[in-house]
Amino acid sequence: MMDIDNMIISGIRIYFPKTEELLPAPEKGMRTFAITVADSEHFRLFAFVNSRWVMMGLPEFDSIGKAIMGAVQQGKSVWH
Repeated sequence: MMDIDNMIISGIRIYFPKTEELLPAPEKGMRTFAITVADSEHFRLFAFVNSRWVMMGLPEFDSIGKAIMGAVQQGKSVWH
């Protein structure tokens, strides 16, 4: 996993919490996602919706890059 706490890309914030770290309570006003490690080969994507974290469904992503692109695609669908 990256050694980055969070990043903003294409107008969305993506958090990268460490394995045992709780997901943060983000500020309102920006579409927010989190990518967590599911196991040694997979990543999960969560979205912050209605003041709570929701897993964005399966399948799990097999790379962090694919999970980031999933977040960007979901974020774009909200704004367009």
